[in-house]
Amino acid sequence: MTKHSSMPNDPLFDPTHEVQRKQLKFGKVGDWFKGTIVDNSRQIENKLSAKREMQTIYEFKAQGGSFHGITDLKVHNEPTVVEPGGYWSYFAKPVMHGQLKDAKIGQIVGLHFSEERKSEQAGRNPAKIIKVYMGDMDPEYHGETSEDINPNDVV
Repeated sequence: MTKHSSMPNDPLFDPTHEVQRKQLKFGKVGDWFKGTIVDNSRQIENKLSAKREMQTIYEFKAQGGSFHGITDLKVHNEPTVVEPGGYWSYFAKPVMHGQLKDAKIGQIVGLHFSEERKSEQAGRNPAKIIKVYMGDMDPEYHGETSEDINPNDVV
């Protein structure tokens, strides 16, 4: 039997200090992101897809962006503003992976949620059209990833 323990009486455990995964999920047309690809080597199975297709996880060092996140299938009213320097993940379905596969580690990439198109299958959500823009290699990139961050240096 699992016992439920109470939270310590310490200000660190206040909900405002809880770490949230930084994952890009575009909720509204016009959302965008710009960053440097720092990793594209991980894949996971999309368990929500009937096809059980694999998704490639792209990790970016952000340069900027603004997007309306999605939680429990609900689009956030307020946009998340992406500050430069943070690390963000994007789970690319096969169509997006096809567009991103030629991007190189260290290359600057832009993503823009440009439109929604009606699904060809009845009862399905509209397709999100996310355009990919390939930029130059990032002269500031020297091989670092989010794994290189020392947690003691994070304020």
